[in-house]
Amino acid sequence: MPELPEVETIARQLELLVAGHRVRRLEIVDPKLASPALKLLRNCRISQVMRLGKQVVFELSDLKGRRLWLAVHLRMSGRLLWVPDTLKEGAEHRYVRARIVLERGALVLDDPRRFAVLTVSRAVSDVTPPGVEPLRTEFTLRRLAELLGETRQPLKLWLLRQDRLAGIGNIYASEILFAARIHPRRPAGSLSAEETTRLQRAIRHVLRQAIAHCGTTFSEFLDARGREGGFGRFLKVYGRGGQPCLSCGAAIEREVQGQRSTYFCPHCQR
Repeated sequence: MPELPEVETIARQLELLVAGHRVRRLEIVDPKLASPALKLLRNCRISQVMRLGKQVVFELSDLKGRRLWLAVHLRMSGRLLWVPDTLKEGAEHRYVRARIVLERGALVLDDPRRFAVLTVSRAVSDVTPPGVEPLRTEFTLRRLAELLGETRQPLKLWLLRQDRLAGIGNIYASEILFAARIHPRRPAGSLSAEETTRLQRAIRHVLRQAIAHCGTTFSEFLDARGREGGFGRFLKVYGRGGQPCLSCGAAIEREVQGQRSTYFCPHCQR
């Protein structure tokens, strides 16, 4: 599933490509996505494109100046691709579920597993996840400590909770804990002040580095221009089970937490 860095990459690219353009029409190819609210998008102008949690969110205004928001959650395998004028609108993609045809080019939702979701709302609060955005100013050390509280939930699973921090998924949770030198099974509420500081710094550092390299591609993620993310070659633990730790040489271990793979170094993350 695309996580914060991948979705941020797409949102930043589309902000440059489609902001200011008007929606000519919306073509729903997959009936599973059909919703009367989607008809509101026609003739709306895109004001800006942003990321909220793991969603690409378009702010639009209709002909009367009223605002609305379209949230695209790509889920497991969705791709939101920019198709310029020189190409047929989505004809080259195998699993097209919807097309947003603009004044210039189109946005194509390509999704082989059919899990992606489109949501239209008149209030941005309706499409805003409850968790704190980890790259915004409100993500202070004090706020992180408050969120951790006294919970006994393993820290790796806690990082995946979208009602705590918005946007972090399985890949980056493992990478963050390695960077913070904290074991994934540690109870989230047991961290010392120094460990909480390391965790906050690791969250920001790993996410920013991943964004700088346009996210991580293992099999399905493509950015808005159809290119793979480049952060995979910088991963320290994720997907490296049995391989030597790049810091100490110990074998990276893999275990299952919450039905998901967790990777860590038993020496660096005691």
